[in-house]
Amino acid sequence: MVKMFSMIKSPWSLLLILVLIPAVCVGEGEPGKGWWSFEPVREIAVPSVGSGANPANPIDAFIRRRLEKEGISPARAASPAILARRLYFDLLGLPPAPGVVDEFVQNPSAAAYRELVDSLLTSPHYGERWARHWLDVARYGESNGFEYNEARRNAWPYRDWVIKALNDDLPYDQFARMQLAGDVLKPGREGAAAVGFLVAGTHNTVLGSSDRMKRQARQDELEEIVGTATQGFLGLTVHCARCHDHKTDPIPNREYYRVAAALSGVHHGTQHGMFSVRPVNPGAMRIHRRGSAGDLGAEVAPGGVAALRGVSAEFKLAIKSGDAERRRAFAAWVTSPDNPLFARVIVNRVWHYHFGRGIVETPSDLGAGGGRPTHPDLLDWLAGWFRKNGYGLKALHRLILTSETWRQSSASRPEAFAIDSGNSLLWRFAPRRIEAEVLRDSILQAAGVLNTRRGGPGYEDVREQHFNAGRYYHPIEVAGEKFNRRTIYRFSPRGARDALLDTFDCPDPSSTSPRRAVTTTPLQALSLSNNRFVWRMAETLAGRLRKEAGADVDSRMALAWRLCLGRSPGEGEISRARRLVEKNGLDSLCRVLFNSSEFTLIE
Repeated sequence: MVKMFSMIKSPWSLLLILVLIPAVCVGEGEPGKGWWSFEPVREIAVPSVGSGANPANPIDAFIRRRLEKEGISPARAASPAILARRLYFDLLGLPPAPGVVDEFVQNPSAAAYRELVDSLLTSPHYGERWARHWLDVARYGESNGFEYNEARRNAWPYRDWVIKALNDDLPYDQFARMQLAGDVLKPGREGAAAVGFLVAGTHNTVLGSSDRMKRQARQDELEEIVGTATQGFLGLTVHCARCHDHKTDPIPNREYYRVAAALSGVHHGTQHGMFSVRPVNPGAMRIHRRGSAGDLGAEVAPGGVAALRGVSAEFKLAIKSGDAERRRAFAAWVTSPDNPLFARVIVNRVWHYHFGRGIVETPSDLGAGGGRPTHPDLLDWLAGWFRKNGYGLKALHRLILTSETWRQSSASRPEAFAIDSGNSLLWRFAPRRIEAEVLRDSILQAAGVLNTRRGGPGYEDVREQHFNAGRYYHPIEVAGEKFNRRTIYRFSPRGARDALLDTFDCPDPSSTSPRRAVTTTPLQALSLSNNRFVWRMAETLAGRLRKEAGADVDSRMALAWRLCLGRSPGEGEISRARRLVEKNGLDSLCRVLFNSSEFTLIE
């Protein structure tokens, strides 16, 4: 490297060197060779901490050891009221009823807390909340995208399958296998619904007139399927090797086509009347030089990525094997207990949703181009624990949520902030804003009109318009019980953005979203102040306050605070609220509460 810098003669030389540095620094000889995540999951012992007794939860031992090393102490425990509210949003995506908070505040014992965790994990709302996370990864949308953008009003069985699988605590290895090959492993409605994962993305029905254009469009679609499957379950960007060897990971161009061969029988279509995989005879797969369908190379057999240690990349299938054999073998390779990435990726993903940031900050990229783990020993310990405990997601939630690390206060401290301003070492619970869907659902819950009907076709708040061969989806104002369902049941064609959801960073389903953007803009305050849905729900909440709290103004305010913020108002808040209500009415107070930072924040 020193010799390289000694060669600098001009700004152009410097630019060339800066371009070359990443390739030189990634590895010696081969990109990503020996990368930590490609190695087998290590057997890690729970560390000892300090001179006293070790924490009861192993997670705390790992976190505290690192904090001690950096000279930081963990935060005190969050108050019972804040903890109960945080738990409800985390597991259910809904605020707790005031009585639930009161009951826990009166008895905030460890046993009572564990009972509360268990009760929420058995709630049907749990699956609705956590399915939304997975649907972001699966790029679930209910239209084809591209120019024609035809609606998929029969795609919802996949969404319902994910919700049910999570509520039933289907072991994660089975959860993955069903989405890759469910129609092969369990023929029938359930299997067909599960593999909706593979075809949940966009589908180009404008293929051009020539055979080459059609073949090129098919290869583009296959790349999207390969990319989603390998990023979602393995944290690998295999699709980046379509046109050339991967730039940072040891994935040759040839191996991309081996993985693509495993999935090349997957086409968009229907099974038993639902939008799902239409399996076809895949035929032989050939390497496409530079990704071009017009420049074909050698034939390849289905296979995996050879750089992953401990699991064989050889599927031992014939070049002309059928779709069922290929996807069965691919699913087995992905979910093998010896696959070093399978358990690591999901425990990191679950950690990300509980803490707002993963141990690796790039949940769908654990390769050399992604982030580095802040606590590598903890990540491997969790992956091993998860595997040994039968891949149970609810057990993993329980382990994380009962840790002292997750139950910390969100209060900041100058001395800790000076050392770790980004809280990557978890010296406190990082406060974060609730997601767009949770915001809408919480408004409905507070107003007392949330429709808890589950499953089936979604509610439609858009009008479909045809222009030539294309479809356009325009938001429309809707009201009534059937539209007050949880937002996960919204009919969501691509390009049909809801103003409130869009403003609060609801992602476009055209691509996978392992991490949601979180912005802070004036439009968010304006939306919560002026959106017609918010106005209507403010009026509804005001009616609820009048009905349930009677004529006493202070009683109405106390109930409003408890429904919206999970606490009682202070004296200063009551006096200011009274003046607001006297001047502008009770509806205005409800809009103010919906627009408050405390309403939209998990702390």
